Amino acid sequence: MEHKSIRIWSIFKDRSDYVKASRLLGLEAAKNVLSDEQISAALLENGITKLTAKDELLVIHDGSDIRKEYASKLDNLGKVRSLDGRIINGYNSFNTIAVDLDGKDVTLLGTEIYSNRAEEFISQKDIKLVSKPLSKQATPEEKEHYDAILSKIENTEYINTSIVTKQQIKKISDELKQNTPQKKLIHVLDRGADDNELFKFIDNILNDKFVIRLKASRLAEQNDKTSATEKLVTKEFPNKHEKHYIKIQIKSKVYQDANSIIEWGETLKGYSVVRIQLINRDGGRIFKQPMLLISNKSIANAEDAMKLYHIYLKRAKIEGVFKFLKDVLGWEESQIRDFKAIKTILTFCYFVAGYFYEIESALIENDVIKFIAYLGNGKGKVTRYYILQGFAKMITKVEVDDAIVQFSITPDQIKQIMQLMMRGY
Repeated sequence: MEHKSIRIWSIFKDRSDYVKASRLLGLEAAKNVLSDEQISAALLENGITKLTAKDELLVIHDGSDIRKEYASKLDNLGKVRSLDGRIINGYNSFNTIAVDLDGKDVTLLGTEIYSNRAEEFISQKDIKLVSKPLSKQATPEEKEHYDAILSKIENTEYINTSIVTKQQIKKISDELKQNTPQKKLIHVLDRGADDNELFKFIDNILNDKFVIRLKASRLAEQNDKTSATEKLVTKEFPNKHEKHYIKIQIKSKVYQDANSIIEWGETLKGYSVVRIQLINRDGGRIFKQPMLLISNKSIANAEDAMKLYHIYLKRAKIEGVFKFLKDVLGWEESQIRDFKAIKTILTFCYFVAGYFYEIESALIENDVIKFIAYLGNGKGKVTRYYILQGFAKMITKVEVDDAIVQFSITPDQIKQIMQLMMRGY
């Protein structure tokens, strides 16, 4: 918190402190005190306790790349996409938060850090590859790759993004409903979760609801009036509703006299589909493609369709969490090479973020928290950022007080120091 960074080599004063922290994080397995599993369990337990009284929750899941573009020697360094779409080095994470229906109270529930270059990782593409016999025309390299994938599947427990996604969703759903089985959960996910098997998993296995954004390439279901190649983004929907906005803000841009066009009535694999377009005052699209949402919630009218859209918009809350993790807590700054320690410190960082989200909502009117935010130059604002800045100053004060005692500095000597500072020395 003092340094707002997880670069443990640079934030500790000497090698001795660094070694102690390294052991705590798991660089030496025999002396490991913390683990990502322990931290995740504590975070989830705290969240479950906090959310016990909630009858209905939005459970928002999303992946976030941990970008390490200039790293080359870290363990199990995988491949991710940069902000401009290039393939660079990095790690993967899958994250979950819970939000009340108003979208005001955010609770962090879990993160799973993994790598698509780890020994146990097998992509869905490779699983599909070995699901059928190897072609007789396969090259020696292709046969070697085929046999290696088969060996991994037969001899180890493997993971991939789909498995990580299902495991975390199930774990959190089960925990949230353990003491209150009647609790209603709506899982909200972005386009990366556009997967028929995941729809069925949430609907039939978990018995929960979901709102998931579909990819623009999704084809409509074929019938007498629909060709096999017609996309949902262009298909005519049976129901339509328009709403006018005098002013609407999307991120940092404001649109005057905008309209939303919401359409529904189509189904895909038995689930409801809603299509949303935003139109500017000149009649042009604000976004290049309409938004497609799929859900196992029934859509009877325009109000139901609009509610589904508003539920999905709450997904922006998890983007705010990622921004806080990366910009304020330094989630991508880790320089430890050991993959176990990397997972531990990134999970611990997520845990710390959960703490700041909790105190912001639960203690927003607490005078002590207001004081901490004031120290952080909040000027009357109480936010996670200013609270963090205030804590850093408090930590510095404690260190100064300890040093004053250690060196027996008198009040007169402190005045002399201040005078030297004021004179520019």
